[in-house]
Amino acid sequence: MTSNFNTLPDEELAYLARDGDRLAFDRLCDRYLPVVYNRLRALLPPDAVDDVTQEVFIAAVGAIRRYRATAAFRTWISAIARHKVVDFYRARGRRPETVELDPEINDMAERSTWQEQALVRMALQQLPAHYQEVLLLRFAEDLPFQDIADTLGLSLEATKSRYRRALAAIAEALGERERG
Repeated sequence: MTSNFNTLPDEELAYLARDGDRLAFDRLCDRYLPVVYNRLRALLPPDAVDDVTQEVFIAAVGAIRRYRATAAFRTWISAIARHKVVDFYRARGRRPETVELDPEINDMAERSTWQEQALVRMALQQLPAHYQEVLLLRFAEDLPFQDIADTLGLSLEATKSRYRRALAAIAEALGERERG
């Protein structure tokens, strides 16, 4: 049966895992570890990604028995990841957009890669959740537009439109940071 796990859809694996099948849950973890990790890389400081990824899967182990498939498994695990990001920033007593950068480094003529990533992360956090989601699905999870549309329950045209608006919103947020 283990070899069949590779061909089972996520929701079937989730139902098996919900009913106590450890191998089914392990297969879901194998499928979604890169998805969750890449999503968290887009939302957290680099030194926190591994720990929060682990927290997501620990939370999933505890919550799988309550899985009801009212949404796709990808949506369910992404919701757990979102909650863990909120918990991460709440525990540190700050919101993501208040990350402080070293003043000496800010004065440098060229920004380093980590500073650019921090600025993009902060701009992303300022966007409405539906814009964040479409950008994360496209860039962090590398999904094609049709898969994003299916995941979000939107038409392909609506998905592309939301994506364009999200890009415009993040460009505007980044532009405001540049001017500010």
